[in-house]
Amino acid sequence: MAAHTDQAFDAEELRAVVAQALELPVEEVTDDARFKEDLEVDSLISLEIAVRVEERYGVKIDESRLVEIGSFRLVRELIEAELNGASAA
Repeated sequence: MAAHTDQAFDAEELRAVVAQALELPVEEVTDDARFKEDLEVDSLISLEIAVRVEERYGVKIDESRLVEIGSFRLVRELIEAELNGASAA
């Protein structure tokens, strides 16, 4: 995964990106809401989230990790780890 370290990361902006992909109000995208169980999101939405994340932050989420996109918290942690790793390199 390659990240654009010049992209500012803002968790609330990411929440809005994810909410838009989910077609939900931002307030429903909580840290603990599980996409598939609580929000009844199908796997195509995980791909949509991955595409939007890559467009905005330059973080490419490998297809093998799409199953990890199960909640906003996991998406945020994945991006933070990637951006922090890229800035430390």
